[in-house]
Amino acid sequence: MSGDKKIGEFTEAHLLKVSEDCVAKKTKDSTILDVKAEERIPKFDLKELQIGKVLGRGGFCVVKEVTKITLSQENGGAKNDMQHSKTDDEHYIANIVQDRGFMAQHCIRQGKDYRYAIKLVQESSRNDPHVFINAVVDLAVESRFLSVVRHPNIIKMRAMDSKGPFQPHFFVVLDRLYDIMPVRINKWKKQAKGGLRAMLKSKKAKEALFVERLTVAYDIACALSYLHGLNVIYRDLKPDNVGFDVRGDVKIFDFGLAKELDESKKLQDGTYHLTADTGSLRYMAPEVFLGKPYNETADTFSFCILFWQILAMETPYEGFTVKMFEKSVITGGARPKINQDWGKTIVTLLGQGYVDNPKRPAMNEVCEQLREEINNLSDDEIVDIVDASRKSQLSAH
Repeated sequence: MSGDKKIGEFTEAHLLKVSEDCVAKKTKDSTILDVKAEERIPKFDLKELQIGKVLGRGGFCVVKEVTKITLSQENGGAKNDMQHSKTDDEHYIANIVQDRGFMAQHCIRQGKDYRYAIKLVQESSRNDPHVFINAVVDLAVESRFLSVVRHPNIIKMRAMDSKGPFQPHFFVVLDRLYDIMPVRINKWKKQAKGGLRAMLKSKKAKEALFVERLTVAYDIACALSYLHGLNVIYRDLKPDNVGFDVRGDVKIFDFGLAKELDESKKLQDGTYHLTADTGSLRYMAPEVFLGKPYNETADTFSFCILFWQILAMETPYEGFTVKMFEKSVITGGARPKINQDWGKTIVTLLGQGYVDNPKRPAMNEVCEQLREEINNLSDDEIVDIVDASRKSQLSAH
């Protein structure tokens, strides 16, 4: 049996049980996680999915595209599923709760683009007991959060393994992404430098490229604001965790480090005792690095560093070692240099978000400021140029 396989000196079954206990402890006081919601998520056996190429790898997991779904009769086929007609309405498809039959029927978009991806623990995470436990816990926690969160800028979990998260080779099925933020930033950079000279001849076109980047930042901010409204802190915002779906919509993904905050444990200053050194160093708030209490505004700090990167189209603290980062950023208070040409609203917002304590703007305030700035900068011509740019990004798939 696969559960008897050894990882180090322990059986896989034992490590899965340890993982289950760990997840139970992490989520026992949750007010949003819902077992019934998890039960409503469509379930598949791995043999029903035809797996294609690797799309990406993280610290613990691998993501691969799903090229075909063949429903097994022994798994109920499409039994009890709703009846579906063929549709190419992408807005409808993106927003409905999909079932097994629908997913099998719509696995390929318009005959060319694969719609889904599978995420599971990668083989390299199965060589060390501690790494394996962390991998299983991360994926299980992510699946629990994604079964209840619903936001247009958060990746949707469409299905999961019928055996459950604490059985060997557990997987989740997500919407497939066709671009990630580092790639998109490089595309913007080429445009800004004249790679698409025809598009950038006019001042309006340059303004449109700026508004396009502001809009992407706004969508990310809205996703974080939604999570904070649920008392969930994301803790892992970075370019590699922001993608774009087949329609070009922004999606944040990878919820392994997300944490639901317990209001009863809030300290007098509004912070919480939470795990230190969580997330990616380059985007990590100083208080998280130092192991001090923190709250949702740690996400605000991470957002502001990423926001700067989106606008500057450069990597913050490029070339810094951990020691250099600690000395310059944590101790010295260094931050990415703000371009005054970005406008007073953005300059002020970044300055407020850069502070090294939790007294930063809440993400709902950030959303309001960005929405107002986008409205102030936009007119019909700019909107048309941004739409054309989005369509050109989609046609590249």
